[in-house]
Amino acid sequence: MKKIYLIMTVLCMSSFISCDKDVLTEKPKTLVVEGFYNTAGEVEAALGAIYAPLRGEMSGWWIGVLESHTEWGAGLTGAANFDGYKTMQGLDAVSTNNLERFWNAMYVSIRNANLVIKNAPLASSIPDAAKNQYIGEAKFMRAFTYFQLVRGWGGLPLYTEQNMGQTSGVPKSKKEDVYQLMVNDLKFAEVNLPDNASALGKPSKVIAKALLADVYFYQGLHSEASKKAEEVIQSQKYSLERVTVSNDFNKIFGIGASSKEEVFYLKYNQTSPSELILFTQQIQTPWFGTQGFGIFTWHMESKFYSNWDARDLRKQFIWYATDSKITNRYLQGQSAFPNSGVTLIAPKKYNAPTATIAAFDLPVYRYADILLLYAEAVVRSSNMVTADGMEKLNMVRRRAYGYDSMVPSPVDFKASDYNVNSFIDLVLKERGYEFQFEGKRWFDLVRSGRVKDVMQNAIDRTVTDKHLLWPIPAAEFQLNEAFKPTDQNPGY
Repeated sequence: MKKIYLIMTVLCMSSFISCDKDVLTEKPKTLVVEGFYNTAGEVEAALGAIYAPLRGEMSGWWIGVLESHTEWGAGLTGAANFDGYKTMQGLDAVSTNNLERFWNAMYVSIRNANLVIKNAPLASSIPDAAKNQYIGEAKFMRAFTYFQLVRGWGGLPLYTEQNMGQTSGVPKSKKEDVYQLMVNDLKFAEVNLPDNASALGKPSKVIAKALLADVYFYQGLHSEASKKAEEVIQSQKYSLERVTVSNDFNKIFGIGASSKEEVFYLKYNQTSPSELILFTQQIQTPWFGTQGFGIFTWHMESKFYSNWDARDLRKQFIWYATDSKITNRYLQGQSAFPNSGVTLIAPKKYNAPTATIAAFDLPVYRYADILLLYAEAVVRSSNMVTADGMEKLNMVRRRAYGYDSMVPSPVDFKASDYNVNSFIDLVLKERGYEFQFEGKRWFDLVRSGRVKDVMQNAIDRTVTDKHLLWPIPAAEFQLNEAFKPTDQNPGY
C-alpha cells in the first residue's frame, strides 16, 4: 500500500497526471516517507524521478527555444511556435505558453529532489555515507535545475526541502539567493558524491566541480570559476577526442556515443528516445530517416556562415547546403536577407540518415566547455591574456582543424595579439562555433553583455531589454498566493 502511494505521487509529479487530492493527503504522504526510503533501491527509484521531467523537455523544446535566440537559429521565420523567439522583441502569448512547459517540468524535478533530500536521512537500513551520496546527487540535480531556471527567468520562487510543503506558495527570491542555494548544494555534492559516477548520466565529485565552475562563472566570480574548472582539468578524467575528418565528430554526438570528452550528458535510449534530432533537422532532410520540424534554416551568405573558415571541420560537420533556394516568401520584411536564389543551409549536427527513432544524448558539459570556460575565467580574473588561457583555447581550436590538440599548430592564436576584451570576444566566437545546438549561445551572449551588438551586426535584429529574461508564467501568479503582479519580469 505504501509503495502504491509513492508510485502515484511520482506519476503525478513527473508526468503531470491529474491526481485526486484525496490520494495526496498528509496521511498517505507520511506513509510514503516511512515506507519508501528504507532501502537503497527505493531511494534510487526516487532519484530517477528527478531526471525524467528534464529529459522529457530539454533535448527538444529547450534546445529549440534557446537556439532560436541565436544568430544562426533566428534565421528564416515561418516555423510554427518559434517565430516569437526569433524576433528578439520579447515573447508573445504563444511563445510564453510554450515556455511554461519548462517551468512546470523543472519545478517537478526540484520537488522530486527536495523529497529525496528531506526523506533519505530517515532510511534506517542505509549507511550514512550512502545516504549522503544520495543526497549529494539530489542536491546536484536541484542545483542543475535551478541553474537553467535562473538564467532564463532571473529571480524565482525558491522551493527547498524546508518549505516544499508550503501549500500557499513562496515569494519570489532574488537571483542572488538562488545562486547561493546552488553553491551550497554543489559544495555538498562535490564532497559526498563518488569519485566516479555510478552510471553514465549520473554526477560525480568532478562533475559537481564542473557545474560549480559554471555557477561561479555566471555570477562573475571568475577567480572561483577558474579554480574549479582547473580542478576538473587536473583530474585528468577527460580529454578532447581526436578529429581528422568532420564525421569524426559523431564520436561525440552520434547515437550511443560514449566519449572521453563527455563530462555530463542527459542520457537517452531507444525505449525513451530524445527529440533532439527532430528539433534540429529539416522537414525534408537526407540526415534523418523521417521528417524533422524544420525550425532552423539560414543561407550561405549569412555572416556567421560566410565568415567562418571553411577549413574548420565543425562547419563541415554541423551545416550542409540544401537543394533549396531562398524565395520571395522568406524575403518579405526581412532586411537581413539577400536576393532570392541564394542556397539555403540547414543543420545536421545530430544525424542518423537511416533511423526513424533516434536516441541522441544531450551534451550538457563536454571537456571543450571546461577548457573554454577556464580560458575566459582565468583571463578575466587576472585581467591579462595569459599563456595558459590562450593554450586552453588553442587546444579546442586545433582539434577543430584536425590537429592534435596537445601540439602547437599553424592555426594557433598568439596571446600577444590580444588584450582582455578582444580575447573574450575570441573565446565567445570559439564557443559559438563549438556549441551550436547545445543551448549555450544565448546565455553566453546575455551574461557577457554582447547580445545586442552581436545580433545587430550578424542579422540586423534589435534585441530589446525585456527579451533578456522570459516572462514568468501566468499560472504562477494564479496558484502562488505569495506572488504579486510586480514580481513579473520587466516589460511583460
